[in-house]
Amino acid sequence: MAADTSNPELLTLRFKNHKTTILLLVSRQESFTVVKAKLLDAVKSIGVTQINKQPLPRKADDVILGVPIDNNDPSQGWIDLEIPDMEDDGGKKAKKTSVLNATPLGAGLKDGMVLAFKFRQEGANGDGMDIDNNEWDVVLPTFDDEEGSQVNGGDKGDAQAEDGDQA
Repeated sequence: MAADTSNPELLTLRFKNHKTTILLLVSRQESFTVVKAKLLDAVKSIGVTQINKQPLPRKADDVILGVPIDNNDPSQGWIDLEIPDMEDDGGKKAKKTSVLNATPLGAGLKDGMVLAFKFRQEGANGDGMDIDNNEWDVVLPTFDDEEGSQVNGGDKGDAQAEDGDQA
């Protein structure tokens, strides 16, 4: 008997990094801290130690989530889900947390939605400073890629050349 997936409190979210896609069932009310921990645990549970030559972080806090700029066209790019703390006029960081930073419900995420993920990297010189990398490494499959590999790929052309040489 199939599992009941009609629970409105649960969402299936697709997390993408490079060519890797992880499906997770999460509660709309779970904090993104818990969601990131589940994502990192899921990746580690299948024995993956790196994605596209980038090692997995030790802490879920080093996982950064992104949402598509255009939900209907993820190829347009991604923006960071976490809204940075605001600075007040005195240059001090105000401790204002956004509803968007809290839960999938607050962020307006819907069932089946695609999110990107990447890992926070330490500075190359080991000073502990984070590198702010605004690029998202997400490879989206396209019909053209599949068609091109079928039409232009494979050994079909080589086999024809060999047949021509033998005749």
